[in-house]
Amino acid sequence: MTTVDRPQTELELELCGKLADVAGAFVTIAVPDDGCSIAELFALVGQRHPTLAGLTGNGRVRACVNEAVVAPEARVMPGDEVALFPPVSGG
Repeated sequence: MTTVDRPQTELELELCGKLADVAGAFVTIAVPDDGCSIAELFALVGQRHPTLAGLTGNGRVRACVNEAVVAPEARVMPGDEVALFPPVSGG
């Protein structure tokens, strides 16, 4: 069963930095009711919001789930708080 074939729930994602500059502070993505990995979430974001595809598909954006930075294989469940952070630089 593919992600599209599974029952889904809307999940609001907070976008930070240049991601928010491109698509606004929040986007909504349909995620499977039984969750998905961060890597799958990034693919869903790119499909739903093509302007973000190049930014989230490069492996440099990090996800924070329930206020903890997580690895690409971590699971996201409906109801989780999710924020996406691009790389930052400064001096």
